[in-house]
Amino acid sequence: MSFSKHWKRIAVAAAASLALLAGGMSVVASTAAAAPAPAAAQIAGTIVMLPPSRIADSRIALSFMTFHAVEQQDLQIVGRGGVPMTGVAGVILNVTAVGGQQGGYLTVWPVDQSRPNTSNVNFQAGQDIANTVIVSLPQPDGTVSIFNGSYGDTDVLVDVEGYIVG
Repeated sequence: MSFSKHWKRIAVAAAASLALLAGGMSVVASTAAAAPAPAAAQIAGTIVMLPPSRIADSRIALSFMTFHAVEQQDLQIVGRGGVPMTGVAGVILNVTAVGGQQGGYLTVWPVDQSRPNTSNVNFQAGQDIANTVIVSLPQPDGTVSIFNGSYGDTDVLVDVEGYIVG
């Protein structure tokens, strides 16, 4: 297991543990994105892990184009990468900044809210770096916003790794 995958699994496990302590959440692993979720996955607050699925890659114009300096773009999550169209409260993403012209950061948040004053991925010029992001999804469209807080162009990749039943 690579170093980054190890830390990603720790981050997801920590988030799940905190959620379990807060509200009795359960975790269900799925081995196929197209397979129906197990019955336990229908309980609100359940985390359903999915095989990683790339739903956006600005390098090849998959879902959006290269992010220009201090630019925001929106990305619909539901119905893609194994995430159902309905009944989803949140999503677990792997967000990657690729080859930014200058250092900066990426912020991901629900499209129906104001951009938070925090970052999810911090990067240096030319660096490729990923981070796990857990974000709530607004209903009914299930769309998130992504902001490039850099004064240079940056490519962005988004992989779905799981969701939280709503």
